[in-house]
Amino acid sequence: MMRLRHSFICAAALASLALAGCSGSNLVPNTASGGGSDSKGGGQPIPSFTQFTDIPMPSNSSLDMDRSIIFGASDAWHGRLVMNSGGTPAQMYDFYEREMPNFGWSKVTVVRADISVMVYDRESRVATIKLQGGSFAGSTVDITVSPKG
Repeated sequence: MMRLRHSFICAAALASLALAGCSGSNLVPNTASGGGSDSKGGGQPIPSFTQFTDIPMPSNSSLDMDRSIIFGASDAWHGRLVMNSGGTPAQMYDFYEREMPNFGWSKVTVVRADISVMVYDRESRVATIKLQGGSFAGSTVDITVSPKG
């Protein structure tokens, strides 16, 4: 009985922390360009979305380095970019539907569901965006960019 009570208290504390981080979502694309010169205290570079100048990045998202793999740079990169976002899947869907054309991407097809999939093309590349709910709150945004063909 004591173990069950302890588990319940831990779950409630985690839920409170997750909900506290959900306030004030700001879905503004990151349009800055540069080479990711941000750093933490000791001069260690931190992951930066500024190297992706051709894909809109919501301001309330963080890069999942363990699940992302990128080849190339600037507007010629391809690979998989995984982000954790504070926005809901519906907010992320609306964000990418609104912002992708502003970055030169044309809609090929979309499926809006519990797990939404959006496909866009631009010049010689195709971008597939998969949106799904996060573990506790927010959403996971999985962007795969590959050459056409």
